[in-house]
Parts: sequence; structure tokens; C-alpha cells
Amino acid sequence: MSLADDLYRDIILEHFKNPRNHGRLEKPDFRAQGANPFCGDELELTAAVRGDILQDLKFEGKGCSISQSSASMMTEAVKGKSFAETKEIIGSFKKLMLESKPMEFPGELEDLEALEGIKKYPVRIKCAILAWNTLLDGILARERGENQASHVEGEEGMKSDTDRFPAHEVSAGAQPIRSSSSKEEEVRAALTRVIDPELNMNVVDLGLIYGIEIHDGSVKIIYTLTSPGCPLGPVIKGQVQGVVGRLPWVNEVQPELVWSPPWDPKTMASEEAKAELGIW
Repeated sequence: MSLADDLYRDIILEHFKNPRNHGRLEKPDFRAQGANPFCGDELELTAAVRGDILQDLKFEGKGCSISQSSASMMTEAVKGKSFAETKEIIGSFKKLMLESKPMEFPGELEDLEALEGIKKYPVRIKCAILAWNTLLDGILARERGENQASHVEGEEGMKSDTDRFPAHEVSAGAQPIRSSSSKEEEVRAALTRVIDPELNMNVVDLGLIYGIEIHDGSVKIIYTLTSPGCPLGPVIKGQVQGVVGRLPWVNEVQPELVWSPPWDPKTMASEEAKAELGIW
């Protein structure tokens, strides 16, 4: 890791441990809530406005260090700015995160450059831009005369291949994925949007889905994790519930975590996933 990487990491951790403008305004002029279902990040922004000036802005939330640090940096960057200036700063930051070319910010905003390294990990970009998109939705709502807004970070940019559902050979005791019905195919298609954050690959290609059982509007997803000690289990479970639960005919999602048979990427992962993992 370079000296610059060390410096940027330290800036992110410093904002995470000592967030600026953390808390909640008692009588805000507008509030905006944001969520990133792929990582479990949540936050709430409360703002005091005079005319079109963000006189005060605070945030509360929970989630990874990137989402919370980015929210802290954002409040510093836009507090005291007009709506027009804030929109311009938001646009510049999103360009930094979503485009390949680097950008330079003025001195008072230079901490934002610490987040540029997140681009090396595409699945984490949504964590970084959650607060910014949430604030933008809040401002747009305020301009419409509303005092409440909510934002759910979209799924754009996530790898999804709904035309390919490989059947994986697994040991006795687990059921391989089969295309037995159009509903099952819909569920499987949705599950390709569930990304293992550590490997940055979807759980279908990784072979982590052992079975799909459908009874009317109830769907049971039998799945495993890459290891029993995986710290991201709750994140993956939340993603499974989120993407399947959004199917219009689904009333209930029942994720069932199993450990038998143990996950073996050599026999369970797709050829594409094995290539990504360096398994031949």
C-alpha cells in the first residue's frame, strides 16, 4: 500500500471514529432517509434551511466505515451552501466516484479525495454515494414543497446475468439449482443481484444457493456461505430477502442457512466464477 493510500485510509477512519455533524436536529425543515440494501447501510439526514441555504445539516446512521465517513465528509462540504451549490458539489463527487478520470477539489473539500480509492472496489461505491443521493432527493423534495424524502440506493452497475442459470453439481444432501418453473427462474434471476461483498461475485455463480422452494407466495431460499465464520452473513441474508421480496408475487421470503455440504468452489461454482477465483 502506498503512502497516499495510507493517508486516505487514515482520513476515512478518522471521519468514521469522529463523525462531523453527527446527530439529529429537533425541528428540521426537511429530513431524508437513505438505505443501501446491498450492504445494510442506513442513514437519516435532518436539515435546517433558510431560503435555499443549508443552514445546518446533521446525520445519524449505521453501516460500514465508508458510508458513515462519506456522510460526515458530505455534511462538511455542503453545510452553509445554497441548493444550487450543493447540487454542483454532489454532481462533482458522483463524477469522482463513477468516472475513471481523477478530479481535484478545492482545499476545503480535499478530504473527499480520500474516497477516490473506493473505485478499486466497485461494490463499495454505493456505500460512498448513499448519503449524497439521499441529500439530493431531500433537496428536490424540499423544492417541491415537501419536507420528507427517502432514497434506496439502486442496483445499477451490479453484475447480473439473467439468461444463464448454471446447474451446479453438489454433494449428497444439497439440491442443485434447476429451471423447473418460470417463478423459480424469476427468483434465480433476482438472486444473481445478491453480491458476496468479499469476492464481488453473485451467489448464484458462486454456487451458494442450494435450493429454492416455492409455495404460493412463500419462497424458501436454502443457501450457504463461503465459510462458517463469514462476517458478512447478515449482509448476504438481507440482500436475499430484499431482492426476492421485491418480486410482485412474493409475500414471504424464508432464507435458510445450511452448512451441509460445505461449500466447495471447485465443484459448485460456475466456470466463470472459477476463472475469477483462479481455480482451474
